[in-house]
Amino acid sequence: MAQSKENNYFKIAIMLLLITTTLGIAFSAHIIAYFSIILIVFVLVFLFKKLPKKQSKTIPLVHPSIYLKAFENRASIAKISSDFVITYVNRMFSQTVFKTKEECVGLGIFALLEQLFAPESTIEEMQETLKYNQSWEDMLTLKTQDGSMVSLNCSMVPLIDEESNIIEYLFIANDFTELVISQKNLKQNIYTDQNTKLPNRLKFLEDKKDSLSTHELTFILINIDSFQEINSLYGNSFGDAFLKTIAIWLRANLPPNQEANLYKFESDIYAIFIKSAVNEFDLERYLKKLTFQISRDKLTCKGLDINISFTMGAVQATKDLLKLSMIAYKEAKKHSISYVIYDKKSDKEQEYTRNIQMGRLLKDALNNDDVTPFFQPIMNIKNNKIEKHETLMRIRKKEGGFYLPFEFLEVAKHSKIYPKLSMALIQKTFEMFQMSSREFSINLSFLDMANPSTTEFIFKKLEEFNLGPWVIFEILESDSSMENYGAVLKFIEQVKSYGARIAIDDFGSGYSNFERLMELRVDYIKIDGSLIKTIDQNEDMRIVVQTIVNFAKELKIQTVAEYVHSHAVLKCVKDIGIDFAQGFYIGRPTEEVIDTPQEHL
Repeated sequence: MAQSKENNYFKIAIMLLLITTTLGIAFSAHIIAYFSIILIVFVLVFLFKKLPKKQSKTIPLVHPSIYLKAFENRASIAKISSDFVITYVNRMFSQTVFKTKEECVGLGIFALLEQLFAPESTIEEMQETLKYNQSWEDMLTLKTQDGSMVSLNCSMVPLIDEESNIIEYLFIANDFTELVISQKNLKQNIYTDQNTKLPNRLKFLEDKKDSLSTHELTFILINIDSFQEINSLYGNSFGDAFLKTIAIWLRANLPPNQEANLYKFESDIYAIFIKSAVNEFDLERYLKKLTFQISRDKLTCKGLDINISFTMGAVQATKDLLKLSMIAYKEAKKHSISYVIYDKKSDKEQEYTRNIQMGRLLKDALNNDDVTPFFQPIMNIKNNKIEKHETLMRIRKKEGGFYLPFEFLEVAKHSKIYPKLSMALIQKTFEMFQMSSREFSINLSFLDMANPSTTEFIFKKLEEFNLGPWVIFEILESDSSMENYGAVLKFIEQVKSYGARIAIDDFGSGYSNFERLMELRVDYIKIDGSLIKTIDQNEDMRIVVQTIVNFAKELKIQTVAEYVHSHAVLKCVKDIGIDFAQGFYIGRPTEEVIDTPQEHL
């Protein structure tokens, strides 16, 4: 209420000041001017009048014990005297160390930590830090009276007065035991095969990292032969149980007198790691024993006796254990033998490196459109005219020139890139011959004919370019294609509906099954170069070729002689009655389509 009156007086004074000042200016009256001065002084006095101060709340001082009570159920707390004797502990501290408050008070903090098996180095570090009035922090793992382990995140803070004297120390610890246990369990799960409970590949890599040294280490890779068949026959549940059985058997048959660790890798692969080199004779003797023992022992799983065998690759080296053992394993698999110990003198590692590089190169070739068709002329022997061309794949090099099939084809066939290479070649070949009346042939492997994507692509291109009557598909006469001739026969039936024809390539290099030739309804037989190249000098070869030609004529199948490299060979194949000739003497493969034979013809 008083404040409201003061505000009103202030407003009146301002109004009077304004009025008198205006009148003074208007009439220059001295009386009014004096009155104005008096009024201004009044207003100034009013304005600078001491206003009442705003009352502020006083914050009461909080006793340190209140803070300790706030942490009572949150952390383990101890107060320690300047000479490191415990003077107070809270309930959580006594529970953590399995001692009553009375038992704790009066104990030296370092003596207590020693009783709880704290590392000596940690206690020394704590003492050294506190000596310079610094706060100490660290993780401590302590062993309590009941034998359990407790993990604590600890701090010990010096409380110092104004003269830098230590009053006391405050010890605070938070229990992280559950977190540490969960981390250990997580790590154990990461490094353990959950089915067999053996350490896995990641654990081996960690162990190998810990074993970095200049001396050689021993590593054995073990694969169960035909495990997928067992899995398919009895089911995944039985397969998992059988893998456990193998783990138990291998653990019982580890190398004697060696510190050997057994691991379970992915699928049906196990590994043995020895952190030292083993005498080569002893290593081979162990692998032989393992091979013999697994074939002799009865492995019983869920009441069934299972007979199995192993394929193993072993290596002794300082590095690249996995890679080199895999090379040895693949060699054993390739030659159908039980084991191979990697030979340091062999060039297999370089060969694998080259294969990896070639795989990358082929991928780049597709991306950069470097798949290039070459065309080798095929001459009609009767009229000496070039009537056909065989398409051959080349890969253009960045530095110039081309990679030949023997350099890349085997690598390509073992990768997912092979169908794309075939499709690229077919596409470019069809584009080349779409405006030509020349016949042309394209080589196909069983992989091509068994791949739905590739065969669908071929049928699509036959419809798109309408070149069926001009294309000949050459099928390699090999063990694999002939054994799987059901897929080959289906493909042949479909392409023949477009007017395409079929040739058997390299006839005479494989089994040369004449019966299957009739089933496949071939139009041409290309006689392999191994039979042709010495035909002018080898009478036995001449008789074999003559037999093939006579058989083909009976079936109305035309013949092509490959590897015609000289005039003498050409004359010989002509005398035998072969229909077409192909080889360097007729013409080399080129990027351009050659329509005329060599000048010497």
